[in-house]
Amino acid sequence: MAGAETRPRRGRPKAMADDERRALIAVEAEKLFVSQGFKGTSTDQIAAACRISKQTLYRLYPGKQELFAAVVESHRVRMIDLGDGYDDLPMDQALARIFMIDLDESAYERRAGFLRAAGVDSAQYPQLREILRIHGGEKNRADLRAWLDRQCRNGRLAVEDTDSAAHMLMDMLTGAVIFDAMGGFGWAGREERVAHFRRCIDIFLRGALPA
Repeated sequence: MAGAETRPRRGRPKAMADDERRALIAVEAEKLFVSQGFKGTSTDQIAAACRISKQTLYRLYPGKQELFAAVVESHRVRMIDLGDGYDDLPMDQALARIFMIDLDESAYERRAGFLRAAGVDSAQYPQLREILRIHGGEKNRADLRAWLDRQCRNGRLAVEDTDSAAHMLMDMLTGAVIFDAMGGFGWAGREERVAHFRRCIDIFLRGALPA
């Protein structure tokens, strides 16, 4: 009718890009792996949690091991966060940011929850241990080594072997998180945990700062 109000026709909803969908699947898969374990989680459950068909799931991730690798990749940035490099911060503050030592209890527990589940699963399935090493530990160590190299070039650190230094930092800080997640430390709370991490950073920097 002439002069009548016209409404725009609703088009089809915009399809989600594959990268965005992969990220969503990894989030939901992590929740299931943590609550049910690798063996106890089926691809049917993951597809249902993501509200997608198994055909779509298998197109993006051929199997559960590939899904586990994606979860490890997304989780590793919750272990080491290089951000914008923190080149303008004092070294102790930069390392505190990189290893996220000030996380609140909710964020810390989310990180610990996956580490506990991954520790149990990798003890039963050696292939998962290899995925954790390749997609988690080795990549984080390489990124940290590159950061240490840049700090040495800029005169902020004096370290002869940055690969060994990266390994050392991860043993002290990342390793402590893993050990705590498995029930090893039993810190009284966040304050005691953060104080421990700050002591680790201080000890490292005593041997790494320029004379």
